[in-house]
Amino acid sequence: MIEEIEWAELSVSVRRQYAEAVAEFLIEEGSSNGIVEEKSPADKNIAVLKAYIKNDAGRDGYVNRVVDYMAGLFAAAGDDESRPEIAVNLIPDEDWNKKWKSFFQPLKISDRIVIKPSWQNYHRLAGEIIVELDPGMAFGTGTHPSTSMCLKVIDELERMLASRGSLRMLDVGTGSGILAIAAVKVGFTEVAGIDYDQIAIRVAQKNAEMNGVAGVATFSTTPVRLMEGLYPVVVANILPHVLIHMKEHLVVRLEPGGYLVLSGILIDKAAEVKSAFAADVDFFKELHEEQWACLVFQKG
Repeated sequence: MIEEIEWAELSVSVRRQYAEAVAEFLIEEGSSNGIVEEKSPADKNIAVLKAYIKNDAGRDGYVNRVVDYMAGLFAAAGDDESRPEIAVNLIPDEDWNKKWKSFFQPLKISDRIVIKPSWQNYHRLAGEIIVELDPGMAFGTGTHPSTSMCLKVIDELERMLASRGSLRMLDVGTGSGILAIAAVKVGFTEVAGIDYDQIAIRVAQKNAEMNGVAGVATFSTTPVRLMEGLYPVVVANILPHVLIHMKEHLVVRLEPGGYLVLSGILIDKAAEVKSAFAADVDFFKELHEEQWACLVFQKG
């Protein structure tokens, strides 16, 4: 019996200055399970972006749109040397599941937060808080620097603000729910996670139930502009231009003295984001991990 091919893995090689824009396009066009970014073994200035899509009648159209987008991107930048480089590898559904699960192992984020895949065993040490996760087709396992930095900041802020008693957080672009669930586990008393993707919301709700925090961490597709109430902590792990676009809606949800955590930002884009938010919130601190930055602001 011939095994049916279910998935197409697209490996897109691109100069690092274009990686963010291309990754965003890949997600918007259909790679709803996120993008894996790897370093090119041959050239440190080249990023290899891996996108996974269903291997169906829409595959070739997806590839062609990516090629056209990259060609336009290079032309707009006046770059006559770069050319779209895309390799397509077909992966059986069973092999796909094995492949992405093999990348996700138990990960100790801070002295107390450990992210554990639901299919892995882990011996909990004293003081550790275990977040069990099955990301499914939603973004967020904790392995990406932008997510791990957010987790570290959430852990730190909970310790700083614990004396308040009741502690709320808004998680914008919740994906698998990892940040919202971890926040509850470390001590936040009420967390709202929002995402435009209904699949992500279902995954996040399932993960919240698995971790025993359903009801404390709640999830919806409500746009941030329609959210109500004020939060001492607002976290958004998205893309720089999206963060800037929704600046007003993020800042207005912060209570006075509250903290805004922004991630998903390449280091060379951090200054642009800081500048965009400078008039509305005070810069508090900046974290770096690999080529990624996480920015923390405080509302005066």
